[in-house]
Amino acid sequence: MRISCSPGFPGSMIGSIDLRPTKYNQPPSTTSQISQHVDPELISIPYVTDPNFGSHFDAIKMMKGTYQEEFHQSYDVEFTIDVDQKGYITQFEHTFQLERYLDLIRTQSYRVIQTNWRGQSFHVMTYSYMEEVINPSNVIFRCTNAEDVFVVAELVPFRAGGVVEQADNLYLHFRALISARDDLYPIDYMCQPDFDLNLD
Repeated sequence: MRISCSPGFPGSMIGSIDLRPTKYNQPPSTTSQISQHVDPELISIPYVTDPNFGSHFDAIKMMKGTYQEEFHQSYDVEFTIDVDQKGYITQFEHTFQLERYLDLIRTQSYRVIQTNWRGQSFHVMTYSYMEEVINPSNVIFRCTNAEDVFVVAELVPFRAGGVVEQADNLYLHFRALISARDDLYPIDYMCQPDFDLNLD
């Protein structure tokens, strides 16, 4: 899975995560600077089997609408979160503190967890520290009415420079993807640690 981090606005970094392989995906980056900042032995996306992990999501609120239906209703986003024609998420972008990006890799917080939830098998792809992923204050959106892919998110007030500017304007922070669609989100791709860091 390609997870990139590169300069954005002055003093900030832009992160991008390609959730699915497409014909436009490039091979794993050969110019990434990640091994200059993270021990190569830690650069991985672990695959974990934990049948009980899904029970954490039972305590998290399920939103009424799909991810797209709730957009501009219950949340907004910093940049874009791309979806396909059916509503399944393909890519998302957000501002990224460089040290957070590096630490998420060092702590192997990006991982794929095979678990059970709602009476069926799912894979959970985590994009944050575990305590952020399973925070009961999060919310869950289904991607489509098929209810086979879900987004776990934290909704936080809009901030500028660390100060809350718009308390009623909630922005989505992507924490995890819950998927029963290995055809859309192949496990081999999700577990490929393609961390593309560019500081130039």
